[in-house]
Amino acid sequence: MFTDNAVILVDSDSIYFRMACVTKKKKDIRVGIDHTMKEIQQNCGSDKFLVAIKGRGNFRKEIYSDYKSTRKELDEDVKEALNYGHQYMVDKHNAVEADDMEADDLVSIWAAECRDVDQEYTVVGIDKDLLQIPGTHYNFVKKELTEVSEDTADLKLMLQCLTGDRSDNIPGIKGIGPKKAEKLLKGVPMHRRWNRVRAAWRANAAGDPEISKRLLTMLTSWEELDDIKKQIEEYKSKKQASVHRNIED
Repeated sequence: MFTDNAVILVDSDSIYFRMACVTKKKKDIRVGIDHTMKEIQQNCGSDKFLVAIKGRGNFRKEIYSDYKSTRKELDEDVKEALNYGHQYMVDKHNAVEADDMEADDLVSIWAAECRDVDQEYTVVGIDKDLLQIPGTHYNFVKKELTEVSEDTADLKLMLQCLTGDRSDNIPGIKGIGPKKAEKLLKGVPMHRRWNRVRAAWRANAAGDPEISKRLLTMLTSWEELDDIKKQIEEYKSKKQASVHRNIED
């Protein structure tokens, strides 16, 4: 439940994006953002905020070049409005840019840090991926409160590992949608779910589920991000060395 001691962890990308899609007027974007943030503060009952926002780069694009590649190009006026809304979130609401990852990754890291020190928190946003985070959630559009257990958070991720994510162009198993995925994992305990998911990928000759899992799983620590970046650099170095050897041969 909400308490005045809870830290409000906001994935703010959806806030300024919604404003920029409704209006291109800078004043209206500012007013809309401010109104939403004020409403979140009032409805969540705390003035302690950590606000995450899109930064530069994303490790997912490095490990899977087709990540989000099917999204349509935005009109220039929408891009301009988005850029303005982004900067306003940074300047006015102290949004922290999530470089090399996504805003929901940063929220997930903050939530894990809160759990480590028994700090209460409320996750605010509308992205379905945020439901991977156990704890209290608030949807600022529906104005709905949800409590997500560790078991439910894990199940959300495992279901996505079966279906993939069409909006982000993340592969899943062809022919398995939400209903079939739920049926496959019904009654499976948390510690056995990933084995069931891998078995389903093998049975359907769907390829390597590890890539999809890495793309879908949100980060929970800075160390995890560092490890991923190191692995990417090592892969690039090996690939470059291989190219040089082929040239020399």
